[in-house]
Amino acid sequence: MSSLDHVVIGPGSLGTAAPLIGELTPTKRVFLCADQNVMKILGDRVTSILAANGLETRSHSFPPGEASKSLQIATQLYDWLAMEQAERQEPIIALGGGVTGDLVGFVAATFGRGVPLIQIPTTLLAQIDSSIGGKVAVDIEAGKNLVGAFHPASLVIVDPDLLETLEHPQLVADYAEVIKTAVIFDHEMFSHIESSKTNLRNPDLLAKLVERCVHCKAQVVDQDPEDRGPRAVLNYGHTIAHAIETTSGYGRYRHGEAVSIGMVGAGRLSARTGRWPQSDAERQERLLEDIGLPTRFSGATVAAVFDAMQRDKKVKAGRIRWVLPNAIGHVSFGHEIDDPIVLNVLNELAQQQT
Repeated sequence: MSSLDHVVIGPGSLGTAAPLIGELTPTKRVFLCADQNVMKILGDRVTSILAANGLETRSHSFPPGEASKSLQIATQLYDWLAMEQAERQEPIIALGGGVTGDLVGFVAATFGRGVPLIQIPTTLLAQIDSSIGGKVAVDIEAGKNLVGAFHPASLVIVDPDLLETLEHPQLVADYAEVIKTAVIFDHEMFSHIESSKTNLRNPDLLAKLVERCVHCKAQVVDQDPEDRGPRAVLNYGHTIAHAIETTSGYGRYRHGEAVSIGMVGAGRLSARTGRWPQSDAERQERLLEDIGLPTRFSGATVAAVFDAMQRDKKVKAGRIRWVLPNAIGHVSFGHEIDDPIVLNVLNELAQQQT
């Protein structure tokens, strides 16, 4: 069984896959959750599509942004579902980006000891990454995604047409995860992004990148569904990224922006320790900068970022196990790096951009 078995992907799939939602709810009732911005833009459209397929929709929205990925907002959703007398066989729909998918997925994993989850991702990041593979979580003060579960969606509808509503800064931020996927898996895709960097919104380009990235992620998820080994490669750039998000205050950086900085850091560490050519590290950094992503951070001290990294989920026996590139299109995991080298790179990333 593949994690792609429950994924419907392609332009227009929101409409064509709607009948599948009805097959997941014997009561013909669903619970639609989205942040207030997405609900305003897409809520009526999705509700109308569901109604046309004989489904009754109950809706709830919450404030947009990473701050909503919290136990406090999760509790509000629990209370709403309880008030609506939601039953265990009735699915919850997460309509939105990565924050919504993680938050609503966590609620689905824990309310009533687990209810069906349907993901309808509306951002590039969510379509290619966070909606695939079943990892759901909320943040706590000590760190990002530290309270979570594995709860694969019963259905994921990946419709690139929904990206038309995405604001340009968010689209640019989400491209960091596309570039991350290319560095991990696909040199040809990396080159394709380089040649298309002035046309990031092209619908054909987005449809092709989304499909390729989803297949890349599904392949490694199928090998390691509970993130015990090779799935760690998907965390390329995330050790530094999560620490920056935690220490600079959730919301200062979009997730993709933090991942961009984290990839630059991991790339420099890999080059510094002789694992990949300096020219490749510079090529990666240049592409990130060319499409408008940050490659330096502010709002947190190096000491605070370094301390937060020690709570990374890849820490074993008190040591970070780094995901590092060996070539564009291939990474490896489990590497230890001496603290002085890491601190030196963090100091470089904390400098002002020129």
